Amino acid sequence: MRRTKEDAAKTREEVLTAAAAVFYENGVSGSSLEKIAQRAGVTRGAIYWHFKDKAEVLTALHSEIRLPQEAIVDHALEHGHDDPLGLIEQASIEVVHILANDEHQQRVFAIMILGCEFTEDPSETAQRIITANAEMYEKLQKLIDMADQQGKLASGWTVDTAARAFQCSMNGLFAEWLRSGKSFPVVDVGEKLVRSLIGSMRRSQDR
Repeated sequence: MRRTKEDAAKTREEVLTAAAAVFYENGVSGSSLEKIAQRAGVTRGAIYWHFKDKAEVLTALHSEIRLPQEAIVDHALEHGHDDPLGLIEQASIEVVHILANDEHQQRVFAIMILGCEFTEDPSETAQRIITANAEMYEKLQKLIDMADQQGKLASGWTVDTAARAFQCSMNGLFAEWLRSGKSFPVVDVGEKLVRSLIGSMRRSQDR
């Protein structure tokens, strides 16, 4: 029985690795479970053992990408933090470094940002992306509100505007880097972007 569980886990991992490559190369709408099965070297039945459809594969891909910084952010949201803006800055710069050096996570990010069509009636896969972005925005909003409650948010920013600006900037950074064929040094640009934006959100006496 243990061997069977190990085999099943290995097959699931192979399917997700293959799915990341297929989605990345063909886009979500241009991909199918058949293509994923062929890339993974398994049958469609093997995929259906783990996932009911393409949307569930995408959800699993996104759910498995949990960076260490997320645990730090979640802890800060639960227990508080003496420098929420500094936490956002540090965690975001670390994420830039990780994504710059991890091709699998680059592919998943590209799929989540560039791989779906967003319409008035979004597909299940597109809705998953919308939900993930909303969850990240909510975390940013809570951290920035924490900074505001501590009197550390610059007067020119509201909590909502600051959270939205930061999320758009980070998503835009990675999307443009991937869309351009990684034509610029994302770590250098990313560090300057993060530090400049967070710096503008701090009260002048806290900079």
